[in-house]
Amino acid sequence: MPLKLYNTLSGTKDPFDLPKDHIVTMYNCGPTVYNYAHIGNLRAYVFADILRRTLEYSGYTVKQVMNITDVGHLTSDGDGGDDKMVKALKRLGKPMTLPAMREVADIYTEAFKKDLEALNILAPHEMPRASDHIKEDIELIKTLEEKGFAYRISDGLYFDTAKFPTYGKLGNINLAGQQAGARVEVKSEKKNQKDFTLWKLSSNELGWESPWGRGFPGWHIECSVMSRKYLGQPFDIHTGGVDHIPVHHNNEIAQSESAYGVPLANFWMHNEHLIIADGKMAKSGENFITLQTLQGRGIHPLAFRYYLLQTHYRSPLNFSWEALEASQNAYYRLLQSFSLFSSEASEGSSLIRSRCSEAIDDDLNTSVAFGYIWAEVKQPGVSTADKRATILDLDKVFGLDIENQSKILASQTESVPPEMKALATEREEARKAKNFTLSDEIRKQIEKEGFEVMDTDSGPLIRKKL
Repeated sequence: MPLKLYNTLSGTKDPFDLPKDHIVTMYNCGPTVYNYAHIGNLRAYVFADILRRTLEYSGYTVKQVMNITDVGHLTSDGDGGDDKMVKALKRLGKPMTLPAMREVADIYTEAFKKDLEALNILAPHEMPRASDHIKEDIELIKTLEEKGFAYRISDGLYFDTAKFPTYGKLGNINLAGQQAGARVEVKSEKKNQKDFTLWKLSSNELGWESPWGRGFPGWHIECSVMSRKYLGQPFDIHTGGVDHIPVHHNNEIAQSESAYGVPLANFWMHNEHLIIADGKMAKSGENFITLQTLQGRGIHPLAFRYYLLQTHYRSPLNFSWEALEASQNAYYRLLQSFSLFSSEASEGSSLIRSRCSEAIDDDLNTSVAFGYIWAEVKQPGVSTADKRATILDLDKVFGLDIENQSKILASQTESVPPEMKALATEREEARKAKNFTLSDEIRKQIEKEGFEVMDTDSGPLIRKKL
């Protein structure tokens, strides 16, 4: 079947049927680098990576751009509060200077890149920084002002949404039903409360000079500028989290189309939230779990990637440690099974590849595709060489680094001391005898020694904790 992707702009799954010699241009809303990325943020980048891998698996060449926001993103969705980078300067006790802001941004940008690497996310071809594009921001704002889309109030220059009749078309936002201040701070000077900042005047010495005074570009203008500069307009695909739809992405569309008279992007794709008991994850709340938090609990980053792929990207994912640990056990079972497969040359199973491709081509349905993979792994009538070749081929999309990680896991298990292996065997015998109290006690003893044991179809697997 042809590749179909859910387009937030149309509200339907639309065929992605560009010629295979077409270079697919894709822009991913990147992080605001005022703190470490949390695992809810990282879901968006795993989703974007699966999308890129799927396009490349389908025969396309992809040009991917992911921005780094290091200025201009205020603490509210609209126009209120501190710039988030200013918030970081205050939190870290840094001076209120642009060099200090750059220093903080460098720290969190490098941490973010390490997260991408740990999750086996392909590096974007460009990662432009907002603070390097102030000149281009000013040029776009000038264009909007000249065309009558901008007006000035006491704290800066604003976009007049009344001049853009289709404002809110992305996601079919019911603007009439929104309460004032629900997503954008109420300002009495605005012509309309949906109007948004193009240039924010600075309340201190921070900022850049502009025709409207010292200040900062609006968060939305930065993405319009960087996506157009590196990909042209219109480009093919714009991605982000669902929280970007009501304000950020509708604002991008309004200002870009008003300035240049053509669509900004043809496909708009959005992933749902990762949810914990208290609601969606946020850097500003207590529910702030990073990839390092997971690793501190013995969770492999690629087990977290596996966990994400068990749920469709457009479905909310309820986070729990128990579900994550179960996914890690399943990931290790897959690695262990793969390590036992024959490495003889094989073309793999065309049937399983076809079924998985159908699932992936149906709006990146990785959860269904994994069902077919596990059916292949457990299928007794299929040669292990075919199983190995099939999994290797499909891992080009899943990005679980199965061949390399299976070797690492094998080396880790081989280096386990004999006394730990004996404890694992003793625990397995207790489990078979349904003496779960004893098996739990032995498991805790193993963990106290710095190892962990997982139950697999072929017996217990013990390894050194990460």
